[in-house]
Amino acid sequence: MRVYFAILLTSALCLGALKKRSLSATGVLAAAFVGLTTASNDNLLFTTVLLAFFISSSLWTKYQARQKMRLDPKFTTASQRDWKQVLCNGGIGSVISLVYQYYFDGRRPEDLSIAERRLMTVLIWAYIGFYACCTADTWASEIGTLSSDWPVLITTWKTVPPGTNGGISKLGLMSSFAGGATVGLAADIALWAQYFYAFRSGALPRIPYVTVGSLLGTLGSVIDSLLGATVQASFLVDKRAVSDLTAAELQKHKDIKIISGSNILSNNMVNVVSSACTTVAAVGLIALLM
Repeated sequence: MRVYFAILLTSALCLGALKKRSLSATGVLAAAFVGLTTASNDNLLFTTVLLAFFISSSLWTKYQARQKMRLDPKFTTASQRDWKQVLCNGGIGSVISLVYQYYFDGRRPEDLSIAERRLMTVLIWAYIGFYACCTADTWASEIGTLSSDWPVLITTWKTVPPGTNGGISKLGLMSSFAGGATVGLAADIALWAQYFYAFRSGALPRIPYVTVGSLLGTLGSVIDSLLGATVQASFLVDKRAVSDLTAAELQKHKDIKIISGSNILSNNMVNVVSSACTTVAAVGLIALLM
């Protein structure tokens, strides 16, 4: 039954994303993989968190699209996520979901040993940490760009043009916090709805994941900004901040100036590293608390 549910839900989301042009053709294929490996999990938390990330990120990407186009000439194509972006924002989560299914598929928390319950909690924290980072980063990028105040570079605190990698603003940081909290809240609702009696009996620890998500999301966004300011180059072209330029594009613009960072990692690679670091931080934190 879960397989049919996973196929139905994934198909509906992929068709909807393709119709709204929030995903490219290759992005839909990658999203199908992420959706199937997640929605087939019998723990509702995994699907609920993924939906919270996907739906909220799609909505914020389309929000104030015209103003974003004025700030970023590449916004029209950037708003359509391809397979690389999808896997960078879902690949690790899919792996965690598959590991969880391998150990706990069809098993109740009450029937697990103490060691197994701890592993279950660690995997949940890792999953929430990953998607809290992805959601916080997306919210910060899509909402923070609309701030009336120019951002400051996280490494120097100097004002930089909107769109500069590593640039942070009050609106962006608050958006990161809210994005992570949204993921945590989705996890709380799903867990309590499915495992209410497990919480009542003490089989599962009562952890306020809305708090965990908000903190990990903010941490992930800060890590992403630090990487963006150092190992990802931002250039000033026609008075706009741009990044991920090819060698041909760099030669094309004679008056190009570098704002910050070194041209080492692309935006997708920064997203992978920051989300992986946040996932590891989540695992390390819960390991210390256990």
